[in-house]
Amino acid sequence: MKEKDNGPKYEEESHAGCTANVVLITPDWIYCANAGDSRAIAYQNQKTVELSKDHKPEDPIELDRITKAGGSVSYGRVNGGLNLSRALGDL
Repeated sequence: MKEKDNGPKYEEESHAGCTANVVLITPDWIYCANAGDSRAIAYQNQKTVELSKDHKPEDPIELDRITKAGGSVSYGRVNGGLNLSRALGDL
C-alpha cells in the first residue's frame, strides 16, 4: 500500500511574518493602529505628522515586554530572529 503524500516537507521552521498599518479617517478623528515597523503619516498644510511608531526590540518599553514574556533581545533581534518586536505571522 502506498503512503499518502501530505505535501511538501520543510527543513526549517517558517520565518514568515509581516507588519501592518490600519488608518480610519472620520470627519472628527483619525485612528491609527500598527504592528511592526510599517509607518503611517498624514500630510496637511505642507506638514507631515507621524501617526504610528515603529516597534523596535531595543526600545525600553518593548524590551521590558519581551523579557517579561520570557524572550530575549540580542543584536537588535528578538530571540535571535525577528528584527522588530511586534509583527503578524508565523514567527
